Amino acid sequence: MAVNVRWTTRQPARVAAGGLLVVAATFIPGADSAADSQRAEISLDYTCEFPDSPHAVTAVVAGRFPEGGSVGRAVEPRDVTVDVDLPKAALDELAGLDATAVSAVVQLKVVHATSNESVTADWSGLAAPAQDIAGQDSLGLEAAGAVPTATFGSPGTATLSASDLTLALSPLKQDGSDAAPKAIDVACRLVDGVDGTLASLAIDGPAAEKPVEPTPGLPDLAGKLPPSQREKLNDARRAARAQGDTDLEPCPFPPLSIPTPAETYVAGFTNVKKLNSAARLGPAHLNVVLMKTYIADPCTDTFTVLSEAEFDYNGRRQLPPTQGTFLTYGFMPTTATMVLSQVGPPALIKSVSHNSDPRIPEDTTVTADFELTISDVRVNGEPLDVGHNCRTVKPIKQTLYAFGTGNPPSGYTVNRGGSMSGETYIPAFTGCGVDEDLSPLMTASISGDGNYIKMTQAPLCVLSNPDSPDCPAKKPIPER
Repeated sequence: MAVNVRWTTRQPARVAAGGLLVVAATFIPGADSAADSQRAEISLDYTCEFPDSPHAVTAVVAGRFPEGGSVGRAVEPRDVTVDVDLPKAALDELAGLDATAVSAVVQLKVVHATSNESVTADWSGLAAPAQDIAGQDSLGLEAAGAVPTATFGSPGTATLSASDLTLALSPLKQDGSDAAPKAIDVACRLVDGVDGTLASLAIDGPAAEKPVEPTPGLPDLAGKLPPSQREKLNDARRAARAQGDTDLEPCPFPPLSIPTPAETYVAGFTNVKKLNSAARLGPAHLNVVLMKTYIADPCTDTFTVLSEAEFDYNGRRQLPPTQGTFLTYGFMPTTATMVLSQVGPPALIKSVSHNSDPRIPEDTTVTADFELTISDVRVNGEPLDVGHNCRTVKPIKQTLYAFGTGNPPSGYTVNRGGSMSGETYIPAFTGCGVDEDLSPLMTASISGDGNYIKMTQAPLCVLSNPDSPDCPAKKPIPER
């Protein structure tokens, strides 16, 4: 039976032609949308299963949606927000955990349907910043973020309808530390009989002329690129299609470069194994150059994209200074200011996508070199003068790993962001101390391997697409 509505599904195609289009769709956010748009705002009643008992919760879902579209062309919801109103009973549960504030990440299931077919998409990663709960009779958490596009396979009337949602609550204590438990997942079911229709779209028949066939379910975003980059991409498409008509395919195709500037923020935590504690990192601003190099390989059905990134804090290649508090040797309270400065070449972002897999999986590694400096050390409240040049004797070589899929959207992708993780080896210290050499003390206290790090990246703001809902760049909520 023919499928009349598709959610980033794939059809058999030669990777030579399809892979080049996937690159553009993966690394340049946004999609073509109708010139006219409709704003929707609906109030929905849910029953949410909190740890102690179920509570009635109201959520207001709002956004802008194209009034229509065409078969095979992605339509993009914009300016999406989900405003969740937590009742006092739910706030009392959180207060019982010694929480004085709460943040949230919202996942909303949205049904894309035509007259005889439907699929369910996950609008995940909608983040709501922390709000105080003390003394509140109810609390509104407004979550926002980019959501996936949808592609319909037959003409007619299509609808997008909100369904069940999940709240990932993060309760916080007065001092900003995590309450226990630090994460609460709350499943919410739409009350029976509630109409969750967000938008109705008139989908026209297929265009009469298709000079370049887009990869099914993914937006053709060449029009978002500056003219010089757009022409490079079109040239590459034509070359790929021509190669795809031959019996022998080169493996891989010659590298192509379409440098595209973007920016984002990252934030996270790093554990210091010897101190049995963690320090918060960021949020840190990151300048990114996408698609410095990409290589399509039809023999392995993959394409590899190399991008570069550099941190920017007040014009310096570093993360913002962070202050950590630890128990040195398990009993001595110690505070210190730490700075991670990027050294050497820009960070390398390497993403490998598997074009033949219908999930559209993407493996990503990020590698960079950092110098760690320590200052403003206090032990049991007393200053310990380590001077202004207390640093690791050699750069920290950091590699973070991440994995995600495009169908359905999950995990980490360079475009959509998400969490990356890895382990860090902290080298020995040098230059510590003024009147005496404290470098051995710092090395014994901090240096070593097995230091876990987890960073969360916000969606990319691509500078050539300033109207994207991801622009200006947002600051993510770090995950532990």
